[in-house]
Amino acid sequence: MGKNRTTTTASSIARRIREGRGKGHFSSYRPWLTIHDVPSTGVVTRILGWKSGRLHHYLSEHLELAHHYQMEWAENVIDIREQFPLLPLEKTLFIAQKLGIKYPIDPKTKYPIVMTTDMLLTIRKGDDIGFVAHSTKSH
Repeated sequence: MGKNRTTTTASSIARRIREGRGKGHFSSYRPWLTIHDVPSTGVVTRILGWKSGRLHHYLSEHLELAHHYQMEWAENVIDIREQFPLLPLEKTLFIAQKLGIKYPIDPKTKYPIVMTTDMLLTIRKGDDIGFVAHSTKSH
């Protein structure tokens, strides 16, 4: 199946938000990016999550998928949300500007892209529930 990568524009971001991308928990979560949204020459994977009961979309087999397995077995992790969007866009643009970091843009449209973290984990610690973002990048 071919990739359906679209260019990033204000309307494409608004469409994904309307579709519920980056929203929900457990089986109702919809990742911001799926394996069909990005071009890849590497191995991409969809795998049924034990904790979430839904298909997870991973863009790298050795990093993201391996980390997914670790988090599935971690007793304190109760939900895994992959390709989680860092929104609102204005806030990430502001942070990048304040830190002097060049913000990534779509090469075709020159519009800022919505960055994602590889996983947003829901963690149980005693009676408390919290969230931890994980990024799985090689050196």
